[in-house]
Amino acid sequence: MIKTAIALLCLSSPVLAQTNSAINCYQGGLVSIESERLATILFSNNSETPVDILWLDYDGEEVYYKTLNPGESYEQTSYFSHPWVVYRAESNVCKGIIVPFTARVEFSVQ
Repeated sequence: MIKTAIALLCLSSPVLAQTNSAINCYQGGLVSIESERLATILFSNNSETPVDILWLDYDGEEVYYKTLNPGESYEQTSYFSHPWVVYRAESNVCKGIIVPFTARVEFSVQ
């Protein structure tokens, strides 16, 4: 149900589709859908604590990719519709979710 709602929101919301806005926190239900259209995500950690970057696979399982220390950036090749979750490393506090729907996305953790 959540996957369908997010997909509908993305299709019906030009702001989300164009800006790839981050969702506040991961509630479950998001999964990667297709792997046809490439996207690149630039993750930047502008916070004072390390953050972990995880991909949500086709079953909605989190797959760890990288830890970014304060001031670091990381470019990740991905696909349209593939959700990525960013957590504060020490506490697992969700810092946001990005689902790319354009070829290039920048996501900055504050």
